[in-house]
Amino acid sequence: MLWPREYATLGTAYLRGFPTWAEILKPPEKVKGETLTTLVEVIALERTANDRKTTWLRISLALLVVGLALIGVEGVILGTEEVR
Repeated sequence: MLWPREYATLGTAYLRGFPTWAEILKPPEKVKGETLTTLVEVIALERTANDRKTTWLRISLALLVVGLALIGVEGVILGTEEVR
């Protein structure tokens, strides 16, 4: 699907802020917590997107198999008509 989706990531500005005093003076638990929270959100979003893609892939494969089977049936029908 080409619909816009929310995209969560650790932004470049956030990553560039790590070596600054504002981040250095924070307690390590707070920095780790913020980072871990963002990573968990990203993983959850990616997992949802991957599940949706998997569902559509399975549906597409089933339709492809049905289409090929119908083409095979059509070939058999045309072959029997040709023999008569």
